Amino acid sequence: MSSEKVQGRGRLVPTRPTGVEYQVEYRMRVTIETRQHGRAPAVTATQWNECSVRSPQAHRIPDGHYFLHPDEGKVHQLKSVDGKWHFLAIA
Repeated sequence: MSSEKVQGRGRLVPTRPTGVEYQVEYRMRVTIETRQHGRAPAVTATQWNECSVRSPQAHRIPDGHYFLHPDEGKVHQLKSVDGKWHFLAIA
């Protein structure tokens, strides 16, 4: 396994439909699992890893659960607890 820093810009949308979205800049370290060709995938586990999310306009983003829609197209699940951000990683 190896890890890669991912950063960029995107839209942060609450998991509950509110009509609100935030333009944000994010930074996270994603673990990449390499698998041998022809092997069945190993059992995967999920865990919350720390990341960084901030509004370029300095808006305060309330604690809660969100979906991050980065400009490159992947979607990540995030949560904020006491102002600390975490993303759901599949290991």
